[in-house]
Amino acid sequence: MPQITIEETLEANEIDSALTVAPFLIWSEIIEGARRPLVFLEAFGEDSQLVGAIGETIRFLRLDTPASAYSNTEAEITSSGMSAEEWASSAFGLATVQTNKVIWAARQLTDYLKENYPNIDFLRLALRDMGKSVMEYLDDMAFDAVTATFGHLRALSASLTYGNVVDALALAKKASWFPDAANPPYLIIGPEVEAGLLKDTVFISTERYTTAEIANMVNGEIGRFAGCRVLVTPHLEDTGLAFIIFPSDTERGPVALIEWKRRITMKNEYFTKYAYTYFNVSMRAMPVVVQPKGVIKITMSNTP
Repeated sequence: MPQITIEETLEANEIDSALTVAPFLIWSEIIEGARRPLVFLEAFGEDSQLVGAIGETIRFLRLDTPASAYSNTEAEITSSGMSAEEWASSAFGLATVQTNKVIWAARQLTDYLKENYPNIDFLRLALRDMGKSVMEYLDDMAFDAVTATFGHLRALSASLTYGNVVDALALAKKASWFPDAANPPYLIIGPEVEAGLLKDTVFISTERYTTAEIANMVNGEIGRFAGCRVLVTPHLEDTGLAFIIFPSDTERGPVALIEWKRRITMKNEYFTKYAYTYFNVSMRAMPVVVQPKGVIKITMSNTP
């Protein structure tokens, strides 16, 4: 039986070549990562009166001067009667919102990419990613609307404590805005402020939720504090701001609204010449604060 000697030589460049051409696996989903909770949209109500209506502007008429009551004797009424007050323009306030902006996000997806990675659903990811991005943009606009509101209540403190929130709510009560335990106002804070609350023994010892209220928990909500539902957003990080917003679904009427002109729509177009598909997600909406007294802006400063 002849002896056969087999010799193999493996060079460094062959190792690199082998790794390059070797088969590999790619996870069938692209990891999208975490997105910001839309807590300002949670605190805003919604109105769709402009959808399908002529025009892009709506005005909310607000009664700023309520009627006054008097008492008279029978003789006085017989002599002078009961005088009536005239409606005057000064008795009304207006909140105007113009839905003249289109909020949109767009992507294009090439055939080349889809052919190289057929097991990855780029279309679903693109639509989900664009949908989230336009809603985050709307949440930014809601934050801007609350910040820029003229006439809202203001509170100043070195940090956010239980007593500070109670004092801020006292400002609202002085303006006749009383919290409803069944439908409490929203306290919107940043993560650092939340960390301070979680170390606060008053917050820790307070019952966060009853069994019946667990179903009402939303993304970003951490519990109750001084009678408010606490929402946390990184959007307020390093701003030194916190907000208390009364809900818009009470007998007091809307406080803050998202006014819709067109809900989210998706359109696509294929370009044969360039072998790609263009996708567009867009909507028309505008946030507005209808009743500024229902909003409390808390500014945290080391020198209150």
